[in-house]
Amino acid sequence: MVTLFRKKGNLEVSLPKNWQILQTIFKKGEEARESLSDLIESAFDRPVDSRPLEEILKPGIRVAIIVDDGTRPTPVRDILPSLLRRMHRCGIPEGDVDIVIGVGTHRPLSQEEIQDRCGNEVVKTYRIRNHDARSGDLIKTGEVPGYGSVSMNATVIQADVKITVGSIVPHVHNGFGGGPKSVMPGICDFETIRKHHLKNVVDHRSILGIITDNPFYEDCRQIARLALVDFSINCLFDSLGQVIEVLAGNLFAVHDLGIRKAREALGVPISGKSDITIVSSFPYDEGPQIVKPVLPAAMVTQPGGTIFLLAEISTPLPEFFLESFSKIRDCGGGEAEDRIREKLRCVEPIIEGPMDFNMALILIFFVSKKYRVVLVADKVLQQAALRMGFGYAPDLPSAIEGTKMQRQNPTANIIPAGGYIFPLITGGFRLMDA
Repeated sequence: MVTLFRKKGNLEVSLPKNWQILQTIFKKGEEARESLSDLIESAFDRPVDSRPLEEILKPGIRVAIIVDDGTRPTPVRDILPSLLRRMHRCGIPEGDVDIVIGVGTHRPLSQEEIQDRCGNEVVKTYRIRNHDARSGDLIKTGEVPGYGSVSMNATVIQADVKITVGSIVPHVHNGFGGGPKSVMPGICDFETIRKHHLKNVVDHRSILGIITDNPFYEDCRQIARLALVDFSINCLFDSLGQVIEVLAGNLFAVHDLGIRKAREALGVPISGKSDITIVSSFPYDEGPQIVKPVLPAAMVTQPGGTIFLLAEISTPLPEFFLESFSKIRDCGGGEAEDRIREKLRCVEPIIEGPMDFNMALILIFFVSKKYRVVLVADKVLQQAALRMGFGYAPDLPSAIEGTKMQRQNPTANIIPAGGYIFPLITGGFRLMDA
C-alpha cells in the first residue's frame, strides 16, 4: 500500500505483488514545534542579516508588499495580518501601504482569489492589485548584461520600503523558488521575463534543486538586485507541505539560508532509477503548473520508462495552450524538435503567451521524448492529456492494469508529493541533450 498526497484527500493504492518498490521518495521530518503564527512572529523578531522591521519602518514612508500568487503554497493570509500589525505599530497607516501580487506573466487573480489569498479584512482595508508585466507605466530600474533595460512595477519601485513574501520550495529551473523570484519574474516587464526564461531553460545546469553555476538562478538574483528590496519573508516546508520554519530579513541572506535548510528538509538521495514512477502533482493544481512534477519523476526513471502523473486541477488548461501541441506534432518528430531548439536559440517563445505556458510546453515535449507519461486524473482532463501527447487513465488501478502486458516484474519509485521533493542524483541529470 502506498500513499499519494492530494488537496482533496490523500489516496492509498495497492501495487501489484510482482512490482519491486525501489524507494518511496519522501522525507519525513520533525513537526514544527511552534504554531504558524508563532513561527511568523519569531521570524520577525530574529531577522537574518537585517535590521528589524521596527528600525526600517517610520511614519510618513510608503510601503509596498509583494506577495506571490496561488501557484505557490505561501500562507499569505496568515503572514499579512502579522506584518500589517507591526507596520501599524510603527506608525504606518493603511493608506500608505500597497500590496502587489507578483504574478509575473501568470494570469491575474480574480477578486475572489485575492480575497482567498489575502483574507477578507486585508482586502477591505488595503489597496491590492495584480502586477501587469505589459503595463505601460512600468519603471526602468537599470540595465543587466544580456538583457538590456529592465523595468518593474511602478507601485513597488516608487515605494520607500519594499517587502517580499514567498516560499522556498524546489523549482524546475531555478533550483529553488522564493527569495529573489518575488521580484524576477514577480514584478518585472514581459520582455525581461521572456529573455530570462528562454535563454536559460536550455542550459542543463538550470535544473531542480541545483543553484551552483545555475544561470537561471544567477540571472534571477542579478535582476532582482535592481529592485532594492528592504525586507523579505519566506516559508520553508516539509514533504507533507506543512510550514516548518519562517525566515525574515535580507532578501538574499534569507534565500541563501532557506535553500540550505530546504535541501536538508526535502532532498532525498536516490537508490536507483525505476521502470515505473508514480508521482503526485501535489501541491500544484493550477493549469500548466500541474506538469512540473514530471521532472523529479523523470530524474528517477529509466529512459524509456513510464511515469504516472496523478493530478488535480482547479483551473482548466487554456485552449491555445493545448492547440500548440497539435501544431508542434504537425511538424513531425525531428522537425518539431528542430523548430523548438531554433526558437530557443533565438530566444523566441514557442507559443505567444505567458512564459509558464512556454516552460510547461518545453518540459512536456522533452520529457515525452524519453519517457511514457500517463496522466491519471478526472475525465475532464482526458482530452487534454491526449492532446499533450500523454496517455490517460481515470485512476491508478486502471493505469497499472495497462502496464501488465508491457513489463513482467517492473521496478518502481513512488513520489507522494512531487512539488515538495527533489532527488539527489549522483552524476546529475540532463533532460535536453545537446
